[in-house]
Amino acid sequence: MGRRGYPAEFRRKVLDLLADGKSVASIAHDREISEQTIYSWRRRDRIDRGLQPDLSTAENAELAKANKRIADIETEPAVKPTWQRGTQGGDPPKRRYAAIKVMAADDLPVQVACRVLGVSESGYNEYGKRAPSERSIRHTMLTDESHGIYGGRRIHAERTLAGVSWSGTTRSGS
Repeated sequence: MGRRGYPAEFRRKVLDLLADGKSVASIAHDREISEQTIYSWRRRDRIDRGLQPDLSTAENAELAKANKRIADIETEPAVKPTWQRGTQGGDPPKRRYAAIKVMAADDLPVQVACRVLGVSESGYNEYGKRAPSERSIRHTMLTDESHGIYGGRRIHAERTLAGVSWSGTTRSGS
């Protein structure tokens, strides 16, 4: 499929009919397309053949690609300080993925953040689908219990006095 959902062969056939002298109105009626569509195709064809001044289809595609790259480059400075703010250069990918998640919430493009931080988009997408590990669940539970103010020794002492094991189950006979 090409532009506007019409196959390139269809567009070429319409342009050939125009070149053979058929009117735009009759072609539009016979092919059940709008006259404006045919005029647009004729204009684009004339530009691509160098008969009319403007950017060709290939040049437009190249320009769009360059504009996207420029936008990405302009976004990179916003990604780097966010990442460098509390991290080390050799952080494992899961820390980087967590940072990308925060950046995405701040409306920074995920693709740019992945490229700048040196991780794959597919790895980041897979990271988002994973269930939390048992250790991270325990860590969250302990943090919630301590309200974020107790150290490890105090949490251990309180859990031991309460008869709760580190696996999250209550000890019997303690």
